[in-house]
Amino acid sequence: MIRRLRGELIGRAEGVVEVLTGDGVGYEIGVPLGLAGRLPPEGSEVELHTVLVVRDDAFELFGFETARDRELFQRLRVPSGVGPRLALAILGALRPERVVRAIRAKDHRTLQTVSGVGKKTAERIVIELADKLDDLGDVGDDPVSGDGVAAAAVQALRGLGYPRSQSEQAVSRALQGLAQAGDPDVGAEELVRRALRHV
Repeated sequence: MIRRLRGELIGRAEGVVEVLTGDGVGYEIGVPLGLAGRLPPEGSEVELHTVLVVRDDAFELFGFETARDRELFQRLRVPSGVGPRLALAILGALRPERVVRAIRAKDHRTLQTVSGVGKKTAERIVIELADKLDDLGDVGDDPVSGDGVAAAAVQALRGLGYPRSQSEQAVSRALQGLAQAGDPDVGAEELVRRALRHV
């Protein structure tokens, strides 16, 4: 398996780059949308974490900025109906930390914003992966989506020792309950109190 590739960047297009290695072999590598533009200028040395996908009719190489992104790509390919192209599209449309957060929080709608991911596919991804991403850690550890109160509530729960995924789900459920009760505007302390009912 080709897990990492280093060489000179000799060409790029949206979603694909060409890298010439020291032994004179040029590799065409599929990359998430946007990654090609973030790489250094052509002629520079680049290093990508890669996955080789072998099919009956083709060998395809996919590249990522980090080993964690590569591992997330591999996990996304597990659910039925998600091939390498769709997994790559998900990582191109949503930042890796957002993908992990959406799956952990069972947020189908965010996944459905990706072209090619319908309701059933999003549900399959969540069902099969929701409890299988904890070893990836808090990818990027970006602020929790939503307002500052929600983010503060999640951080408070994490401070109490609850995992991020469980904290986010509890806060999400508490917010849903408040919205249904017609009382969505509460402080972080009250939101934490309500979220604790769901952990």
